[in-house]
Amino acid sequence: MIPSGNRRRHRRFSVDFMEIEGRASFTSDIAIRDLSVAGASIVTDRRLVKGSEYSLNISDRDMDITVNGIVKWSSVLYPTGSHPDEARMRYAAGMQFSLLSDDEMQALARFIERHFIDRHTVVTIPEVSGSRFRIRFHLDHQEIAMMKVDETYRIKQISMGGMSIESDHAFERETRLHMELAMPENISLDFVGRVTSCMPSSEKPTHFDIGIEFRKMPEQSRTKLKEFIRRLYLEDAGFTS
Repeated sequence: MIPSGNRRRHRRFSVDFMEIEGRASFTSDIAIRDLSVAGASIVTDRRLVKGSEYSLNISDRDMDITVNGIVKWSSVLYPTGSHPDEARMRYAAGMQFSLLSDDEMQALARFIERHFIDRHTVVTIPEVSGSRFRIRFHLDHQEIAMMKVDETYRIKQISMGGMSIESDHAFERETRLHMELAMPENISLDFVGRVTSCMPSSEKPTHFDIGIEFRKMPEQSRTKLKEFIRRLYLEDAGFTS
């Protein structure tokens, strides 16, 4: 175990060798290319994992609905500059919606009817077994929606003040994330993290080293963190149980 960052307010410890799993929850803007009551084709600023489930919030002035969907395919998409909202979006994906209620299907059908390119076409809700169930409708413009994303990451260093993590996605400084840590001995921490730095990883060219400051950590989680850091100090000093 190697303490690092002697000039920092809090001493950091390398924990690469420990099984500490992190998770961050955040929302990401996406653009909907086409939509049906069975699924959607979207573009986003991050690669979605094939086979994973995500929550998609679709809204306009008259509707606000959240549905869950499984990613069936995902690919790299290089920006064309044809739409300003897509300038920073680099990936495309296809989602198949999970089982929807009748109300959710009705709401999606009304949304499609309002935004379908051919406004003279009446959109009906087909039966699940019908041949039209999977027909997609191109929208009159790329509607912006929100997606809830859960990302796991590897923790490289930790201190009382924050941590360094490895991620395959870059984060802007000052971004706030709801985060969780699963640590040895069934210790679980939850808190809000503030991104303080983001640099390309020297070990993996496609990854980033992210500096996170602990913010809004409940007292119970902070007490657990203090005890964990105390044990790291003792182990570093040669005191082992």
